[in-house]
Order: sequence, then C-alpha cells, then structure tokens
Amino acid sequence: MHHFLYEQAAIAAAGPGGTPHEAELARDAAMTSGLSDDERKTWLAAVAYYRTNMLQHDLLGDPVMNRLKNHLEDSEDSNTVSAEDFDPALIDTLNQVGPIYRAHWWPEHDHSNRFWIDTVNALVNQNGDVLSQQIAHAFETPWPGVPLRVDVVAYANFAGSYTTLHPSRVTVSSVDGGNQEVAALEVLFHAAAATLIEQVDAIVEHSFTASGKTAPSELPEAILFFTSGYCVKQLYADYTPYADRFEFWRREDWSGDRAALVKDWQPRLDGKMTLDAALAQLATDVAPRARPAANAAPASNPPSTSPATPNAAAPSSAAPNPPTAPR
Repeated sequence: MHHFLYEQAAIAAAGPGGTPHEAELARDAAMTSGLSDDERKTWLAAVAYYRTNMLQHDLLGDPVMNRLKNHLEDSEDSNTVSAEDFDPALIDTLNQVGPIYRAHWWPEHDHSNRFWIDTVNALVNQNGDVLSQQIAHAFETPWPGVPLRVDVVAYANFAGSYTTLHPSRVTVSSVDGGNQEVAALEVLFHAAAATLIEQVDAIVEHSFTASGKTAPSELPEAILFFTSGYCVKQLYADYTPYADRFEFWRREDWSGDRAALVKDWQPRLDGKMTLDAALAQLATDVAPRARPAANAAPASNPPSTSPATPNAAAPSSAAPNPPTAPR
C-alpha cells in the first residue's frame, strides 16, 4: 500500500505528461471509481499527503524511506502501523486507508504478486543455484548465506525493483513490464547481487587505485548488470539482457562501458581470466568521467519535513534518469 500510494501520488504530480513509474494495472483506475464518497475522500487525502510529503524522498536513496519500508515489512502481520519515530500524520494516513486498500485493490495486487512469484519460483528452481554460484564466483565474494528477503509488490519504484542494505532486502514489482517471464529471473538475481555492491565497489576501487586511476562511479553498477544479464543469457540463448533491452549502454554516463565489459569482463565470466586481471584491464580501457546531474524526483517543491519526524529537515535525494539500475 505504501508503494501504491507513492505511485498514485507520482501519477497525480506528473499530470498528462505521464510518470516514469510502472504502468498501472488497467483495473486500478476502475476500482477507484467504485469507492464510496467517504472512502474516496479518505483515499484522495492520502494520495495528497504522499504527493506533498513523500515524493521528494527517493525510495532507494533516502535512508528515512529505507527505514520506513523496513518498519512496514516488519509489521506485515498487523492490520495497523505503530507510530515508532515516524511522523504521526503519516502513520494516521496509513492506518486510515488500510481498510480501503485491502477491500478494493489488495485482492488484485495480491493475485498479480502470487502469479509473478509462481513464475519466478519455477525459474529459480531450475537455475537459481547455477546463477548464484556464477555471480558469486565472478567477484570471489560469497553469495548471501542466509535467505534474502524479497518483497513482491504491485508497484516498487520507477526502476521496477530496488535493493536496500543493512539489512539486505529486495523490493520488486510484479506488474512492471520489464520484470516478466525470463526477465523476472534476471531482475531477481540482479537485485540479489546488488546486496554485494559494497564488496564490488571495494574491489573495483582497489584495482583502479592500483593502476593510478579513478573508477567511474557507475562502473560497479554496470558490471552487476552485465554479469546478471550475461549469466541468464547463457541459460536462455534467445534472451535479451535487461540493460541491452532498455539501452542502458547508450546513456551518457554508461557510454563505452559495454564494449569494455565484453572485452575485459566477459572473459572473466567465461573462466578465461582472473578477477585481478579483468579489473586491471578494465582500469586501462574505461575512462573516468563525471556522472551527469540527476533529474529531480517527481514533485515540484521539496517538503519542509522528513517522514521520520514532523520537525526534521528533509534529506536531499534525487532519482536518476529512467530507466536506470535498481540497486
């Protein structure tokens, strides 16, 4: 419900120009028309609250939003949310619209979520062990040794999925068009591999520093995308990796990375090059460059308060150009 309200607020803020968030289920709007007058008033007030107070807080990059998400996940068996140290107005909003969401949208969203889970579970049962071993081996980093929590929701964020750390948790959309069929397997394992991003950042930075270079800020993310897509394509020859399908490599801040990764990193994935040698060669072939300024999140004015407490200053956060990497 939290993500759905965020999505609805983004749609309201974007207006006729559209929104970079996932496309709505066709029946979502129809269900809005089925609300009673009182329900509609309460629901629209909640969407307005999210538009005014939440949209400037990026779901991935804002630590307050990460903490809120974790709190809501930990409260999943409860019909109400406790105040904790969050803005009481936010908690009141969630508790007021909870029954409305459960009655009108949840059955449809739950059906979509369960269908997606069934689809990806079949793929994971076939190839999950192979993928986890390949990705972990590529970075000489152990795969997470405990079960990784994955929350499947109708709406995640503009990228369709994202991963938060400490604790490591994945949120993935069941209705996003980029997350379907075999792509669901790549999206899931890319998001899981993103729990290794701190280790990948460290080994890339170490290698570039040893070569007297500075690693481009996007490179660890690009390596993760290339790795997950390449490994899935080895299992499904007709599959087009996510980053290729959405043309990430044409972005200014990723320009040239794919050619370097094919030349220097693909041999590592094929077992023909050591990790140190692959990264050393990347340090030679990938030029450092500044990441372009990010677009502002979809709301015109930053809120004066954080969702954590009513008087706290809002942390600065911006969403990158969509589509982008769900980290």
